[in-house]
Amino acid sequence: MMKKNGAKPVARIIALEEAFLHPKLRELYPASYVKLLDMLKGRLTDVGPERIRRMDAAGIDLQVLSHVQPGVQTLERNTAVRLSKEVNDWLGGIIQDYPTRFAGFAMLPTQSPLDAADELERTIVQLGFKGALINGHTNGHYLDEDVFSPILERAQALDVPIYIHPTDPPQAIIDSYYKDCPAMMQGWGWPVETGTHLLRLISSGVFDRFPNLKIIVGHMGELIPFGLKRINTALTMGNWLLASQAKGTESARIACMQKSVFYYMRANVFITTSGAFDQAALNCAIAELGIDNILFSVDDPFGDNFEGVDFLKKANLSTEDREKLAYKNAERILKLTSGIDSHRNSSFSFFSFKAKVKSRIARTLMSFLVR
Repeated sequence: MMKKNGAKPVARIIALEEAFLHPKLRELYPASYVKLLDMLKGRLTDVGPERIRRMDAAGIDLQVLSHVQPGVQTLERNTAVRLSKEVNDWLGGIIQDYPTRFAGFAMLPTQSPLDAADELERTIVQLGFKGALINGHTNGHYLDEDVFSPILERAQALDVPIYIHPTDPPQAIIDSYYKDCPAMMQGWGWPVETGTHLLRLISSGVFDRFPNLKIIVGHMGELIPFGLKRINTALTMGNWLLASQAKGTESARIACMQKSVFYYMRANVFITTSGAFDQAALNCAIAELGIDNILFSVDDPFGDNFEGVDFLKKANLSTEDREKLAYKNAERILKLTSGIDSHRNSSFSFFSFKAKVKSRIARTLMSFLVR
């Protein structure tokens, strides 16, 4: 049966930037942050039947779960190592209970890169996780620094992606840019910070050292696709010029990329739609990266499942490209079990009807308020 807009319904929907909060980490986060998280009324802490009921209502078959930022990355080293294992084991148990509805990204104690690499391998081999999610910098240190090479090397060897999720910039940047404009942080500060992190990986030659490494970023590419032509020219030529000038000097040891930014963005980088449900943005991302590098995500519970699925259904895409975005790219990149049959309960329920109406009212009100 065709949908009203003429598009054939997709066989499956997979979302892969979907957050949860573990109670032990909730106890360790600042009270002001916990107060904000608690505004979601338990949707972060629920990873069972109620979350599945919300997924069913919107039409989502599988969520790839990851712990809400900052994970364990702001904690003392030994505490981070211990709690990452405990939370990952807990998530592994949830996935074992609902294997057709949930998959997982590991939480890593990046303060200790060797422990983090070992934990990545353990979660992939023993728990069946599909990669890891890292919340940006760790105490001002970024993944392009040599100290983090064990994590990147292990991810490449295991052939699993690392999802770089936004976090607050280092304090010096916050003080310079956002101290007097805190409302800018989420909509501008986070994507700029995450996009900069990704460009550091590219510019420093990380993908030359690890040519099969896969990196995922959310929010339709963290602003990069929209300036990619200029970024490609300036960063590519700038790196090559610096490398040429540095030959035979002490600074020649500084690593830089060997190919173009365009090359790495298409060979090593994948982006998701999380929280960026906009046709113009999708058009740009497809033009710059290609549909094979774009995956569907919602950012549940911060994003609206209904809004995300409506965007997917109404997007101006061919049937083949819509299926790639909805689930085929995720199955390929995360090596998820292929499934052409939906696992969700698609029968009508009053809960589904009520949730859909509430979502539409909320979106209409928001559109009115911010236009």
